[in-house]
Amino acid sequence: MALLAVIGYPISHSASPVMHNAALRALGLPNRYIAIESHPETLQKTLKTLHKLGFKGLNITIPHKEAAAREAVKLSEEAEAIGAVNTLQRLDDGWVGYNTDVEGVERCLSPHVEGRLNRVLVLGAGGAAAAALYALWRMGVEKVIVANRSRERAEVLAKRFRDKVGLNVRVIGLEEASREARSVEIVINATPLGITYHESMIGPEDLTKHHIVLDMVYSNLPTPLQRAAISTDALYIDGVKMLVEQGARAFKIFHGVEPDRALMERAVRSWLARRGVPG
Repeated sequence: MALLAVIGYPISHSASPVMHNAALRALGLPNRYIAIESHPETLQKTLKTLHKLGFKGLNITIPHKEAAAREAVKLSEEAEAIGAVNTLQRLDDGWVGYNTDVEGVERCLSPHVEGRLNRVLVLGAGGAAAAALYALWRMGVEKVIVANRSRERAEVLAKRFRDKVGLNVRVIGLEEASREARSVEIVINATPLGITYHESMIGPEDLTKHHIVLDMVYSNLPTPLQRAAISTDALYIDGVKMLVEQGARAFKIFHGVEPDRALMERAVRSWLARRGVPG
């Protein structure tokens, strides 16, 4: 039996163990997937310990995606460009890092975005936001606006993508997101909204039925952004879809086979429902 895990801080909210274990059982694979909480200060030690213990693979979530990339001995092309990983696969001498969030964003948006990739607003400037920018670049987006509490951090992210791939990125403060949301076709939330804080700078007055709103995070409670999108009939793609798509890609990296995405989604939504509010 091989062991796998998701690492984050905090980690009690993670549905990854439920999702991956359901897929493992369905395929008859004798492996087990668990959740491990690791403080940022102990991440390096945690990764080394899990490697020594023989863990087959790891998923990385908030707030470790960028730090984990620095600990990998090898990075995939997209992970190197982004500077963040959410998936680590075991090598004899360490971990190779991937970023399956990129494919998650692409698979979530691609059925809905034909002719609608002119202007996109991304909330956040961390590892998830970086993956979103890379996915948008691959999808041919013309212009991205990044809104973040720390403009300095957002400017570093924007410069990285301007220099590496030539993406047209403009930075604004998070307090300006409300105004800018009205001028874009797509809003992507790459912040911990719904997990660690619950205010939203974007309300129903900022969205219309023509908007697409993608959450890269999920919660067992409806978030203000989710309520705003639904109340205006915007197309809302929730974080469960994102979790499943990136998780399915990670699963194939770990095990070499495609999992049942519908089964994974049912497992996550059932787990969220048991936590008190349907997902």
